[in-house]
Amino acid sequence: MAEAEAKGEKVQLYVYDLTQGMARALSPMLLGKQIEGVWHTGVVVGGVEHFFGCGLQRTPAGTTPFGQPLQVLDIGTTCLDEATRDALLADMSPQWLPEHYSLLTRNCNNFSNEFCELLCGTGIPKHILTQAEEVLNTPMGQMLMPMLLQMEGQLGNATATGFQGQAGAGAGAGAGAGAGAGAGPH
Repeated sequence: MAEAEAKGEKVQLYVYDLTQGMARALSPMLLGKQIEGVWHTGVVVGGVEHFFGCGLQRTPAGTTPFGQPLQVLDIGTTCLDEATRDALLADMSPQWLPEHYSLLTRNCNNFSNEFCELLCGTGIPKHILTQAEEVLNTPMGQMLMPMLLQMEGQLGNATATGFQGQAGAGAGAGAGAGAGAGAGPH
Protein backbone atom coordinates (compact mmCIF):
# COMPACT_ATOMS: atom_id res chain seq x y z
CA MET A 1 0.00 0.00 0.00
CA ALA A 2 1.30 3.44 -0.90
CA GLU A 3 2.25 5.77 1.94
CA ALA A 4 -0.47 8.31 0.97
CA GLU A 5 -3.12 5.57 1.04
CA ALA A 6 -1.94 4.38 4.47
CA LYS A 7 -2.51 7.87 5.89
CA GLY A 8 -5.72 8.44 3.95
CA GLU A 9 -6.67 10.95 1.29
CA LYS A 10 -7.71 14.51 1.98
CA VAL A 11 -11.42 15.26 1.64
CA GLN A 12 -12.14 18.86 0.66
CA LEU A 13 -15.29 20.87 0.09
CA TYR A 14 -15.19 23.22 -2.90
CA VAL A 15 -17.60 26.10 -2.31
CA TYR A 16 -18.89 28.18 -5.24
CA ASP A 17 -21.08 31.29 -5.20
CA LEU A 18 -23.65 30.78 -7.95
CA THR A 19 -24.36 34.54 -7.94
CA GLN A 20 -20.69 35.53 -8.33
CA GLY A 21 -20.97 38.16 -5.62
CA MET A 22 -24.43 39.51 -6.41
CA ALA A 23 -26.05 37.86 -3.37
CA ARG A 24 -23.70 39.77 -1.06
CA ALA A 25 -24.52 43.06 -2.77
CA LEU A 26 -28.28 42.63 -3.20
CA SER A 27 -29.38 40.44 -0.29
CA PRO A 28 -29.77 43.27 2.27
CA MET A 29 -32.24 45.03 -0.04
CA LEU A 30 -34.04 41.92 -1.27
CA LEU A 31 -34.05 39.75 1.86
CA GLY A 32 -33.57 42.24 4.67
CA LYS A 33 -30.45 40.36 5.73
CA GLN A 34 -26.93 39.81 4.47
CA ILE A 35 -26.00 36.53 2.80
CA GLU A 36 -22.52 36.08 1.41
CA GLY A 37 -23.47 33.93 -1.58
CA VAL A 38 -25.77 31.26 -2.95
CA TRP A 39 -23.65 28.20 -2.32
CA HIS A 40 -23.03 25.26 -4.59
CA THR A 41 -20.66 22.65 -3.19
CA GLY A 42 -18.66 19.73 -4.49
CA VAL A 43 -16.64 17.12 -2.60
CA VAL A 44 -13.05 16.62 -3.77
CA VAL A 45 -11.12 13.47 -3.00
CA GLY A 46 -8.30 11.93 -5.03
CA GLY A 47 -8.31 14.88 -7.45
CA VAL A 48 -11.94 14.23 -8.48
CA GLU A 49 -14.84 16.55 -7.68
CA HIS A 50 -18.21 14.94 -6.96
CA PHE A 51 -21.43 16.95 -6.88
CA PHE A 52 -25.19 16.70 -7.31
CA GLY A 53 -26.36 18.50 -10.43
CA CYS A 54 -28.64 16.54 -12.73
CA GLY A 55 -27.85 13.37 -10.83
CA LEU A 56 -24.46 12.57 -9.37
CA GLN A 57 -21.65 14.13 -11.37
CA ARG A 58 -17.88 13.92 -11.27
CA THR A 59 -15.15 15.81 -13.02
CA PRO A 60 -11.50 16.69 -12.39
CA ALA A 61 -11.36 19.00 -9.36
CA GLY A 62 -12.05 22.64 -10.17
CA THR A 63 -13.37 22.04 -13.70
CA THR A 64 -17.12 22.20 -13.03
CA PRO A 65 -19.35 24.65 -14.91
CA PHE A 66 -19.34 26.82 -11.75
CA GLY A 67 -15.87 28.28 -12.36
CA GLN A 68 -13.23 28.38 -9.66
CA PRO A 69 -14.28 27.75 -6.06
CA LEU A 70 -14.60 30.75 -3.78
CA GLN A 71 -13.41 28.62 -0.85
CA VAL A 72 -11.70 25.27 -0.41
CA LEU A 73 -12.40 23.77 3.01
CA ASP A 74 -10.56 20.78 4.46
CA ILE A 75 -13.21 18.41 5.84
CA GLY A 76 -11.03 15.47 6.91
CA THR A 77 -9.39 12.37 5.48
CA THR A 78 -10.68 9.07 4.20
CA CYS A 79 -9.07 5.67 4.10
CA LEU A 80 -11.51 4.48 1.41
CA ASP A 81 -9.70 3.69 -1.84
CA GLU A 82 -10.98 4.83 -5.23
CA ALA A 83 -12.73 1.54 -6.03
CA THR A 84 -14.58 1.63 -2.70
CA ARG A 85 -15.54 5.28 -3.25
CA ASP A 86 -16.85 4.43 -6.73
CA ALA A 87 -18.90 1.56 -5.30
CA LEU A 88 -20.25 3.87 -2.60
CA LEU A 89 -21.28 6.45 -5.23
CA ALA A 90 -22.91 3.75 -7.36
CA ASP A 91 -24.93 2.69 -4.29
CA MET A 92 -25.88 6.32 -3.60
CA SER A 93 -26.81 7.26 -7.18
CA PRO A 94 -30.41 5.90 -7.17
CA GLN A 95 -31.21 8.26 -4.27
CA TRP A 96 -29.68 11.28 -6.05
CA LEU A 97 -31.55 11.38 -9.37
CA PRO A 98 -32.63 14.69 -10.95
CA GLU A 99 -36.26 14.04 -10.08
CA HIS A 100 -35.29 13.79 -6.39
CA TYR A 101 -33.99 17.37 -6.34
CA SER A 102 -35.48 19.56 -3.63
CA LEU A 103 -34.37 23.11 -2.91
CA LEU A 104 -34.70 22.54 0.85
CA THR A 105 -33.85 18.91 1.45
CA ARG A 106 -32.12 17.34 -1.55
CA ASN A 107 -29.70 19.77 -3.17
CA CYS A 108 -25.96 19.78 -3.89
CA ASN A 109 -25.17 20.79 -0.32
CA ASN A 110 -27.19 17.91 1.12
CA PHE A 111 -25.32 15.50 -1.16
CA SER A 112 -21.95 17.00 -0.16
CA ASN A 113 -22.88 16.64 3.51
CA GLU A 114 -23.93 12.99 3.14
CA PHE A 115 -20.89 12.05 1.05
CA CYS A 116 -18.46 13.77 3.45
CA GLU A 117 -20.05 11.98 6.41
CA LEU A 118 -19.63 8.64 4.63
CA LEU A 119 -16.04 9.39 3.60
CA CYS A 120 -14.66 10.76 6.84
CA GLY A 121 -17.41 10.99 9.48
CA THR A 122 -17.65 14.79 9.29
CA GLY A 123 -20.34 16.84 7.55
CA ILE A 124 -20.08 20.20 5.85
CA PRO A 125 -20.43 23.54 7.71
CA LYS A 126 -23.98 24.10 8.94
CA HIS A 127 -24.26 27.63 7.51
CA ILE A 128 -23.89 26.15 4.01
CA LEU A 129 -26.23 23.23 4.65
CA THR A 130 -29.07 25.38 6.02
CA GLN A 131 -28.78 28.39 3.71
CA ALA A 132 -31.87 27.58 1.61
CA GLU A 133 -34.02 27.37 4.76
CA GLU A 134 -32.53 30.61 6.06
CA VAL A 135 -33.37 32.49 2.87
CA LEU A 136 -36.85 31.00 2.60
CA ASN A 137 -37.60 32.05 6.19
CA THR A 138 -37.36 35.74 5.19
CA PRO A 139 -40.50 37.62 4.05
CA MET A 140 -39.16 37.80 0.47
CA GLY A 141 -38.26 34.11 0.60
CA GLN A 142 -41.85 33.30 1.55
CA MET A 143 -43.09 35.38 -1.39
CA LEU A 144 -40.72 33.56 -3.76
CA MET A 145 -41.55 30.08 -2.43
CA PRO A 146 -44.29 29.23 -5.00
CA MET A 147 -42.06 30.25 -7.91
CA LEU A 148 -39.10 28.33 -6.49
CA LEU A 149 -41.22 25.21 -6.01
CA GLN A 150 -42.34 25.44 -9.64
CA MET A 151 -38.70 25.76 -10.75
CA GLU A 152 -37.85 22.80 -8.53
CA GLY A 153 -40.42 20.69 -10.39
CA GLN A 154 -38.86 21.67 -13.71
CA LEU A 155 -35.40 20.61 -12.48
CA GLY A 156 -36.75 17.09 -11.98
CA ASN A 157 -37.40 16.88 -15.73
CA ALA A 158 -33.81 17.73 -16.67
CA THR A 159 -31.56 15.02 -18.05
CA ALA A 160 -27.83 14.53 -17.78
CA THR A 161 -25.30 11.75 -18.13
CA GLY A 162 -24.77 11.54 -14.36
CA PHE A 163 -22.62 9.11 -12.45
CA GLN A 164 -22.50 5.77 -14.20
CA GLY A 165 -20.51 3.80 -11.62
CA GLN A 166 -17.96 2.82 -14.28
CA ALA A 167 -14.23 3.37 -14.05
CA GLY A 168 -14.16 5.55 -17.18
CA ALA A 169 -17.36 7.50 -16.51
CA GLY A 170 -15.65 10.59 -15.06
CA ALA A 171 -15.15 12.51 -18.30
CA GLY A 172 -18.66 11.87 -19.59
CA ALA A 173 -20.28 12.60 -16.25
CA GLY A 174 -18.77 16.03 -16.00
CA ALA A 175 -19.83 16.92 -19.53
CA GLY A 176 -23.51 16.72 -18.64
CA ALA A 177 -23.14 18.75 -15.48
CA GLY A 178 -24.17 22.02 -17.06
CA ALA A 179 -27.74 20.93 -17.85
CA GLY A 180 -29.91 22.54 -15.24
CA ALA A 181 -26.99 24.27 -13.52
CA GLY A 182 -27.52 27.74 -12.18
CA ALA A 183 -31.19 27.27 -11.25
CA GLY A 184 -30.44 27.57 -7.55
CA PRO A 185 -28.39 25.74 -4.98
CA HIS A 186 -27.75 22.32 -6.41
